[in-house]
Amino acid sequence: MKQAAVTNKTENISGESLLTVSLPADLHANVVAFQEKSGMPTLSQAIRHALDRFDAVRTNVERSPSLQVSFRVPSELRTRISRQARSARVSLGRIVRVALSALPSNPTPIPNKNNIMAKKKKAAKKGAAKKKTAKKK
Repeated sequence: MKQAAVTNKTENISGESLLTVSLPADLHANVVAFQEKSGMPTLSQAIRHALDRFDAVRTNVERSPSLQVSFRVPSELRTRISRQARSARVSLGRIVRVALSALPSNPTPIPNKNNIMAKKKKAAKKGAAKKKTAKKK
């Protein structure tokens, strides 16, 4: 079976590719401790060691359940959260998840803009109708 060619913009001459992943602080500390105890000169070497010996078939790799959500945001808000993500060195998704997790469990009702506009239109129609009946009298 022929394998599809995979390209990576960060691939160098030796055929290595840069891969960036987020590690929880405790896992990072464990890998650094393993690197030091094993005498490996770099963290990359310790990570390659773990990946070389990893067997996804024999290991239960748990996936965290998630749902994909699409939503629209104003350009200014996207720019602001993009800057926050870059500054914090996290993904936009992480910013969204943290923001959503910070929502209060007992929120106060926020007026719906559509309902406010509908009430204003209804009030304007009522006012126009009153003026009409007042003119007839």
